[in-house]
Amino acid sequence: MSACGAEGAGTRLGRRARVAWLLRVNRLLGEDIALKSLPAFAAAFRGGAYGREVSVSTVSRWETGRTSVPWVAVRRYEELLGLPRNLLTATARTVWRYLAPGPVLDTSPIASATRPLEDLLEQAVSGDVMTGDDWDQLTDGLGTRPDVVLMPTGTWYRLAERLVEEMMIADRLPWMLRFESLNRLLNHPRGGRTAIAVCGELAAGPARLTATEIICALDNCGHPDAADRVLSELARPSGPLAHRGAVMACFRKVNYRHFDQRQLKILVRALHESSGAGPVGDQVDPLRRHLSTVHPEHARALLGRGMNQAPVRPVDPRLPAAATLLAAAIRRVTSRVRAVEPDGACDTTVATALVTEALTCPVFDVRLYAAFLLAATPYRAELADAVAAELARPVTVRHEELAVPVLETLRILGDHRHRDLLQSLAVAPGVPHCTAYAAVRGLGHVAADHPADDFLRAAVAHHHAAWLRGRDPVSAATLESLVYALGMASRDDLLDEIRAGSDVLPAARTAAARWLDIPAHRRASALL
Repeated sequence: MSACGAEGAGTRLGRRARVAWLLRVNRLLGEDIALKSLPAFAAAFRGGAYGREVSVSTVSRWETGRTSVPWVAVRRYEELLGLPRNLLTATARTVWRYLAPGPVLDTSPIASATRPLEDLLEQAVSGDVMTGDDWDQLTDGLGTRPDVVLMPTGTWYRLAERLVEEMMIADRLPWMLRFESLNRLLNHPRGGRTAIAVCGELAAGPARLTATEIICALDNCGHPDAADRVLSELARPSGPLAHRGAVMACFRKVNYRHFDQRQLKILVRALHESSGAGPVGDQVDPLRRHLSTVHPEHARALLGRGMNQAPVRPVDPRLPAAATLLAAAIRRVTSRVRAVEPDGACDTTVATALVTEALTCPVFDVRLYAAFLLAATPYRAELADAVAAELARPVTVRHEELAVPVLETLRILGDHRHRDLLQSLAVAPGVPHCTAYAAVRGLGHVAADHPADDFLRAAVAHHHAAWLRGRDPVSAATLESLVYALGMASRDDLLDEIRAGSDVLPAARTAAARWLDIPAHRRASALL
């Protein structure tokens, strides 16, 4: 069960059913009309990455989730359907790992590497460009050789450090490929401990702006060092983003029994003392509830009175209840699914369940992986437009509980057509602070390299002024997120100005300096 399911706000849709749906809708809604026929698809299947014939019944079992589909067969779907390489494989493997009932220490390689492992290693520790596919093949190869010895000493560190640094500035498919590659390094018998140390060092130091995903990546790693690092960031956080990553990692680490009784007490105490306030404290209360479900003996300490709970934001009595707004939004968004399939070729049950997860689940990672699945299908463009249409409703923008998950979904599904909307919400007067913060977070992901002329300069001035007025956590987090957007847009001129600004938020100056220090070949690699 996913953490969202445990929270009672999601579905019990398993990982096999999700991968089966991903393959089925891409075939049925693909451009090749002939391949919509199951017999024709099965007849064409042999070839490319897949060297065996398959029967109609085999494909049917794959697409209905009755049997697991081999990774090499997922690759063959990409080839037959003319899809971008890794679109289905990376999405399926990422979701498969996240929804596993136990830790996934590795996954079988998709296919034999197209290049020797030694060549890939040499490329990774050099100043050459590395694509996401290169990392995928390299870590697949290392995973098949658990006793491999890398020389000279320090090679594991150099590999992990470069991989994490590229992951921090990658997006979408390039990010997924690197995130999965990091998972393999973290669980490698020889390289895992070094990879854990690299994650801890980067999250606590120069990479603090992206510390959330770095620390959260430790959730699948059962090594005691990973548990110690997560608990350290909970009890004595390097910063608010590292703390958030540690909170998010605990959902699965609790499920996987990575903590002993002593560590559980440390976790309970840290959650008891955490306010869960601010723009990055949203996962504290869901974790409290999740932990109290898995370990009811701690429920009183986690949920009882007297906790240092976050203050409840006042709700405008003129606004409809959040649940009512969300239900209506889900109906409108999912109705657009039918526009993609006018002949009713697909069962929309799974798509509706994923939209519901993306917009309502209190657990961020569940929302993220639901959106990833939707983004890897022909539904993407229609759903992105539907989500954007929700943000055109003033009541949605004013209601942060609805606006934030909608904006987070648009961050994954959106494209250049939605850039103007995000830019408007990022600086428009009257937009609630957390809504504006979520819009700014989207600027580094949705058409990040196509900002309007001088918009980013104006946005920095706008949010810098807001921070000077209030010096509150939301304004600070928004300004830091703008640094990420500047880096993704390759605006080194503005990063230079922030780094040199004497009155600029110190964390933003540090983040800008970090971006400018990243070697050019790594910044170029992260885009591929």
